[in-house]
Amino acid sequence: MRSEKIETMKRRLAAGAAMAGVAVVAGLTLTAGSAQAQTTGIDAEILAGGCASGYFCGWENSGYSGDKWVNWRVGGVGTVYEIDGWDGDNEISSFSNESSRKLRIYNGDNATGASICIGAGDDVRNLNDEGAGGGAYNDWMESIKVVASC
Repeated sequence: MRSEKIETMKRRLAAGAAMAGVAVVAGLTLTAGSAQAQTTGIDAEILAGGCASGYFCGWENSGYSGDKWVNWRVGGVGTVYEIDGWDGDNEISSFSNESSRKLRIYNGDNATGASICIGAGDDVRNLNDEGAGGGAYNDWMESIKVVASC
């Protein structure tokens, strides 16, 4: 009889430990969900578009939407990125510079032509809102260059 009580107590302890494990997992899940729910505004839009740290991303539509034609891991100073003529060339309407580098975006291939400089971490929701005359830079970008200063 005594061994039956010991076995019963062991089963109860095991069941209790299992329930405690379930409670810990449930608590971690709720905590992770709460942290995600706190992301708002532009950060949420960029995260939804998937621009990772260290990258420059460009979308065909304003608000970081439509096709993401540019998903470039930014290199060192002097590095040039050509936006493919069939996929995004002269089609970028919003961008996110998630790198720690300053970039100059050009309206010509091989980092030529008119350009504007953007800072590290700059995000532009709508290129129609940028530049003289409004909309001067929308659907304009053809190449990007990493620069030391603007």
